[in-house]
Amino acid sequence: MFVARRTAIGILAAGAASVAMSVPASADPAPAADCSAAGLSATISSVTQNLSGYFAAHPDANQALIDATKQSAFSAIGAFNTYFNDHPDEANDIRAIKQPLVDFQDRCGMQVEPAAALVVIGEL
Repeated sequence: MFVARRTAIGILAAGAASVAMSVPASADPAPAADCSAAGLSATISSVTQNLSGYFAAHPDANQALIDATKQSAFSAIGAFNTYFNDHPDEANDIRAIKQPLVDFQDRCGMQVEPAAALVVIGEL
């Protein structure tokens, strides 16, 4: 149960990070990518901080994420996808916030989604 819950949350985090958007004017730019674990961590930290601010400013999206985490992983993914399909502007906002992470992946030739790697690290 505990592993399933962490996996579901990891999948939702990955899903949230996988939805794309244009960065709001108040968002801090992500640190420059240096293709190290430290550079990846700094980029993830920056994106996560910006997502936190976004969800705080968008209570409906915040509640949708929280509600989804209380469901099975399969149902949660469906609920999250449905919410963002119904709210394309919010999906675009999140895509933009995630863009520094996508850019890092592209520059550094990463084959594994960083959010998936974090799920594995979380299992340690």
